[in-house]
Amino acid sequence: MSTLLEVQNLKTYFFRKKEPIPAVDGVDFTIKKGETVALVGESGSGKSITSLSIMGLIKGSGGKIIDGSIKLEGRDLVTYAEKELCKIRGNEVSMIFQEPMTSLNPVLTIGEQMTEILIYHKNLSKKEANRKAVELLKLVGFSRAEQLMKDYPHRLSGGMRQRVMIAIALSCDSKLLIADEPTTALDVTIQAQVLALMKDLCTKLGTSILLITHDLGVVSEVCDRVIVMYSGQVVENGTVEELFDHPLHPYTEGLLNSIPVIDGEIHQLMAIEGNVPAPDQLPPGCRFAPRCPKAMEKCMNDLPKLKTFENGRAVRCFLHEEEGVSQDDAS
Repeated sequence: MSTLLEVQNLKTYFFRKKEPIPAVDGVDFTIKKGETVALVGESGSGKSITSLSIMGLIKGSGGKIIDGSIKLEGRDLVTYAEKELCKIRGNEVSMIFQEPMTSLNPVLTIGEQMTEILIYHKNLSKKEANRKAVELLKLVGFSRAEQLMKDYPHRLSGGMRQRVMIAIALSCDSKLLIADEPTTALDVTIQAQVLALMKDLCTKLGTSILLITHDLGVVSEVCDRVIVMYSGQVVENGTVEELFDHPLHPYTEGLLNSIPVIDGEIHQLMAIEGNVPAPDQLPPGCRFAPRCPKAMEKCMNDLPKLKTFENGRAVRCFLHEEEGVSQDDAS
């Protein structure tokens, strides 16, 4: 498969009294065409800021990309002006946002919001856009799609709004779909239906998915590869099978050990002590070292580089220092 998205040394900083605060600090990863990739990690790891940087939506929140590149089929989106990005957002790259209760415009009907993007990006007539919008709403599970077109967002539950957001994101057959916790507000039955729908449609259309989630159970079901983030950096990258069967980074081990297992035996869930450090209070060495059960003296003083293996797997940990090739040096 050819590469669709290539993120290299991405650094997105916020500024407080001109003091830089690194929310995303040197992130590297690629997504191939038709691939479903999970971006996982605790809250505060930089997952959502990474996705907003890809969408070119970081400026409005006070952040700035100070270094790195975001290449979509070879085109560096970091260099694009806002007018050029508007043609790409919603058309070539779509996003399902994390907060369905606030993502829809409260003064426009569902139909107006559904058809707007189809008319703008696909040059459809109003009648054609209405017909397409109704089809999309039915695809995501609405039996009364025609009636829903006339409703305002306040009449919908959180789960219903999230399904509308998914329908909007899928409306233009985008090359890349970024889904930021797309099933958070949905019950378990609808979660399964929505994930199956996203996977099925994207398989048919050849669309790639970047799925941001805390749910490792969802990751194991629908994803091909996993990128683990911690404190604004990638700490591990590999296929689903590699990470679940043989995690390399202690943080990945901790995340997997916190998953309940139903096998007839009673297990005590393991917790990772402490919290993700604030971006303006980063430790001097490895950012996970204060919480790591395998930390060495070196970890407390030096920041490990991302090491890449011959099979493409990567890890940022001194425990595997001699085993890979430094991606930081290579770039």
